Amino acid sequence: RKGVCQDITHITLGALRSVGIPSRYVSGYLHPHANPEIGVAVTGESHAWVEWFAGDWQGFDPTNGTEIGDRHVLVGRGRDYNDVPPLRGVYAGPFKSDLHVEVTITREA
Repeated sequence: RKGVCQDITHITLGALRSVGIPSRYVSGYLHPHANPEIGVAVTGESHAWVEWFAGDWQGFDPTNGTEIGDRHVLVGRGRDYNDVPPLRGVYAGPFKSDLHVEVTITREA
């Protein structure tokens, strides 16, 4: 299996929708540690997962094969990546530029 979480999430959405299950793309961040310490800041990783409707909305992380839990930090929900990318904007300036983004995540409880 190859691809990043956004790719795997889109494949999962396609499979769910192909059999008539309402589903949506979720964009957010994933804490890199399974049991994070309270109060310790770490660099978060952008991530994507799915939610589907079966009486109520259920979440699943197809990349890691896990249910959605405390490590998942939701930013937005949409039909696909284009609705809720982790970063969006317009750049006006010199022809060449570099963009560096870092998100820190801290478990508070």
